[in-house]
Amino acid sequence: MSENHLAIANVPIQPWGELYSQEEALNIGTIFQDLNMPFFASESVMGTTNPIASGLKNLGVSKEQKDREQLMTKINQISFFLDDLTLYLDTHEQDAEALKLYREKAQECAELRKQFAQEFYPLTKLCVPHCKNGETSFCLQDGPMPWEGACI
Repeated sequence: MSENHLAIANVPIQPWGELYSQEEALNIGTIFQDLNMPFFASESVMGTTNPIASGLKNLGVSKEQKDREQLMTKINQISFFLDDLTLYLDTHEQDAEALKLYREKAQECAELRKQFAQEFYPLTKLCVPHCKNGETSFCLQDGPMPWEGACI
């Protein structure tokens, strides 16, 4: 290594800051406002409406389908929020505010999955005990298969 010097990388630790709501976070791609640095070309599509649930109004779908899609949208939003919060907690494992928020959101997500299983079908094997006919049958097959690509 003749006369070349190695570089020293300096990566600042992410501070806890203002958070987006779970509705905004999924569409923006982060829960942390400080990490939102969109490219100029994508700024025009950074809305807060979910394209799936908002597009159901004029498609002639049933009320049950709309209810399923809206509940599924909430589950997706809170699951994304939890995933992003988990990444933060990987490097800030003793942040009391983040841990408190994680516990609250995890409980809320569990309640939404339980509600979905009771009203429609289980999303995972852990939701089977909560489904309508979970007492009499293993109801995991009551919903669509993952490759069917819909929440119908």
